[in-house]
Amino acid sequence: MNKFLLILVTFLTFNLFAQPPGGGGGGRSQGQRPQSNEVKEVKKFSANDVAGLFYYDIDEVIKKIKVKDEEKQYSVKKALKNYNFRIKEIKFLNSAKFSDLDIFMNSMTKEKDNDASQEMRKKVEEIIRPVRDSVHEYEKELNEILVGILSEKQQKKWLKYQKKKVESLQPKKPQNTNESSRPSRGGGMSRQ
Repeated sequence: MNKFLLILVTFLTFNLFAQPPGGGGGGRSQGQRPQSNEVKEVKKFSANDVAGLFYYDIDEVIKKIKVKDEEKQYSVKKALKNYNFRIKEIKFLNSAKFSDLDIFMNSMTKEKDNDASQEMRKKVEEIIRPVRDSVHEYEKELNEILVGILSEKQQKKWLKYQKKKVESLQPKKPQNTNESSRPSRGGGMSRQ
């Protein structure tokens, strides 16, 4: 019995210390198996986000662009409330279409057929483009109103804040880490 235990302990110890780091055995080289434990989370499709429908947090905007004067604060709040109200109207009027679109897009598996994928994009664009265009018009109106209220410095902060807010809603393109880490051909020089 003692010999059996000694052989078992020796065998387990040998196997434990003989494996390469990361526990990758089985004759595979480490380069073949991804070592990342990260799970890439796929962002769900949101028609509201793609169309640019969001509300400004009025107090946050006042704080970010540093509006101190009470009259200016009142005017900025009024303009933002008006904008938010218009966005709520658009959201309400398109809620059924957008809900159906969200369900459809999130239930779709990744299309292999390029023609079907192109057709799907066209349908999404048909639904979202008019809404996005009206949102852009409201943003232009809001920006024109704020130009008359804010100082130049505050205006720059506002536009920067607005740009970040809009960009945060747009879906990110997946990055292929293998492609980006690979040096370009031609010794790293680009053609001109």
